[in-house]
Amino acid sequence: MWGGWQGWRLLHPELSLPRTVSVRQGTKSLPIQNSSLGSIPCLDDQPSISSDQNKPIGSETIQMHTPLSVDLTPIEVPLQQLFLDPNNPRFVGSDWIFIPDNDAVTTEVQDATASRLVENHDVDKLKSVMEHNGYLPIDRVVVRRLSQDQYMVLEGNRRICAAKQINGHAEDGSKLPNAIMETLKIIPCLLYEGAQDGVNASWIFQGLRHISGISEWPAFNKAKLLVEQMEAQGLSFTHVGKSFGLSAFGAAQWVRGYYAFQQAKEETEFGRYIDERVYPFFQELFGRSSIALKEWLQWDDDAKRFNDSANLNEFMSWFYPVNKDEEETDGIDKEPTKSEVTDAWQRRRISKRDDLRNISYLIHKSSKDWMEFRSGTDLEKSYNRAILAELEQNRDDETSTVDRFFRALQEADKQLQNTPLSVLTNANHRKTLKELLSSISKTEEKINPFLAS
Repeated sequence: MWGGWQGWRLLHPELSLPRTVSVRQGTKSLPIQNSSLGSIPCLDDQPSISSDQNKPIGSETIQMHTPLSVDLTPIEVPLQQLFLDPNNPRFVGSDWIFIPDNDAVTTEVQDATASRLVENHDVDKLKSVMEHNGYLPIDRVVVRRLSQDQYMVLEGNRRICAAKQINGHAEDGSKLPNAIMETLKIIPCLLYEGAQDGVNASWIFQGLRHISGISEWPAFNKAKLLVEQMEAQGLSFTHVGKSFGLSAFGAAQWVRGYYAFQQAKEETEFGRYIDERVYPFFQELFGRSSIALKEWLQWDDDAKRFNDSANLNEFMSWFYPVNKDEEETDGIDKEPTKSEVTDAWQRRRISKRDDLRNISYLIHKSSKDWMEFRSGTDLEKSYNRAILAELEQNRDDETSTVDRFFRALQEADKQLQNTPLSVLTNANHRKTLKELLSSISKTEEKINPFLAS
């Protein structure tokens, strides 16, 4: 019942209605009075609206309030006039104590707030991006006024904290360009002048941003952007990483995964089934825990491709275990239907990225279990067998280590009992032997307390 009116209001937030209106059920075609619109007829069976709040209008009255946007005014604020919010909803826990504005602007509280953001909320990554790109006013920071030259940040504390951490020099000690530093002087903001107090306003604005959230890009799209930037501008992994807050290794992992994904899609027999859902697995191939699997596929960093096409096809078959039916008439492979491909994906032998690490473990530690997995054994079963075998081996090795320890001591004791005369008659040899015996005596003193117990 509410879809028509509510949908119209959401699609046209710029058409301002009176600050509070009453909604009455059951009256048809009552016009909405608004100076900027004239008379807007309500459709039949839609709720009617009246700006007369003193008039009894039925059994149900719903209050509709002004959107937050009318209480926000664009302003430009010098960075030094912006203060981090010590009552940030990010900080709230069982030990949280409210800090009033007079205390919030003190150096002690501001330093403590900045330290908390830096330690727990990835501010360093934002700082690195700003040092490379400058302050980008893609989203305005939301603030409230404390005084003529003091503003408390309601939304955007991490960005402002990062900006305040920049001192004119990059992490490597090099001086930042003046053009970068200029972007940090004046910050585009939205001044909130509504009725909510500072704490409630902060919760509202951060809730709007972080609960519903900014739509997250799929991993494949992020990788594609990095590749396009590298290819268009001739950037290194280090430079493209700094542009997007990644380490050189992290950027390389994203980019190499993209090239590998494209090769699999273009060259393997499973290419027609492959979509972006597979990309995160290719990204994982270039992680530090999947080196053995990457080497099995024979990655060539210069050519940006895998050299073992047979192994690449086998790798893709783990994601799409499609049953290929051969036509009885002409021996041509029958193309699986879309539903069969979907079913194959649901039955894939690798369900999560960590599985690639387990496969690398098999390759590196247990060739027997690795071959069993390739022959069709469930990955979890193969991996568990390999782990159990290693534990048993370690237990045997530990026993062997103890045996070797006692054999070495017994041999040393035997050698001391039969000290050659040439050692005892040579001054240098006697000195060396004396030092060794002294060291053994000190070690014995350290061990004796444990032997007594």
